[in-house]
Amino acid sequence: MKSLVIGSTSVIGGAVALALSRLGEVKLAGRRDADIAFDLSRHEPCACDERFDVVVLVAADFGGRQPDDLVRAEQVNSVGTLAACRLAEQCGARHFILLSSRSACDRPTDPYFGIYSLSKRHAEEVASLYCQERGLTLTVLRISQVYDSGEQCRPHQPLLYAIADKAQAGQTVELYGRNDARRNYLHLSDLTEVCARLAEKGIAGLYNCGHPESPRLSEIAQAAFEAFGQPSAVRFLPEKSDIPDLPPFDLAHELYERIGFIPRIDVRRGFELMRAHRESLS
Repeated sequence: MKSLVIGSTSVIGGAVALALSRLGEVKLAGRRDADIAFDLSRHEPCACDERFDVVVLVAADFGGRQPDDLVRAEQVNSVGTLAACRLAEQCGARHFILLSSRSACDRPTDPYFGIYSLSKRHAEEVASLYCQERGLTLTVLRISQVYDSGEQCRPHQPLLYAIADKAQAGQTVELYGRNDARRNYLHLSDLTEVCARLAEKGIAGLYNCGHPESPRLSEIAQAAFEAFGQPSAVRFLPEKSDIPDLPPFDLAHELYERIGFIPRIDVRRGFELMRAHRESLS
């Protein structure tokens, strides 16, 4: 099996490419540091004459609140997905995998709704339309919050890594408000294993991909203190605004059964791996 991963500078893209390499040759596409030059924000046909069996789109734009941010996110995430589908067809691929986000489930009334949520949902819709009309197998993975032991995902998960920092230093973890919000964190190695098995089996459909457990923030902090061997110290700050819960996220148990794998790294084990990585650097 020959695979193409779109997202050459993405942390997730590199990890997915490594996982797919056990199935055969893998190449990367992207704006820089790539085997194939491909820019999701530019929609001209890509000059690629190689053949691939599966194409995985990992790259995305996280947007913002300014007008330019809104336009850019929609161009990259939605129209760029169409361009990626066209590239997959051009390369002879029969299977297109879109790594989407749980944010695509958000509604305007949800606390974190924004252009990222909207453009990722549009990406799913245009990919579905294109693949249905052009005869490509489509898989959409709505992934929860992804983190890694090497902390390359820190920019997108600042709260989780801040908890790790506090726990390692033996300092109190302060949580805003009174609400002990739930979160679903998915370790990068679990995500890449899901992607590799999905590609290998050619399974189509739309699936929510996360860890089976969605602990509360206080439980996450407790796991961090245990992993770093420090006494637990968690304090809520009721004078601050509550950290809101995320919308419900029902996991794709059917997918896990079909691929024979369930994400296995819980937050306690994730923090242990993080601790081991930090100690290896000291």
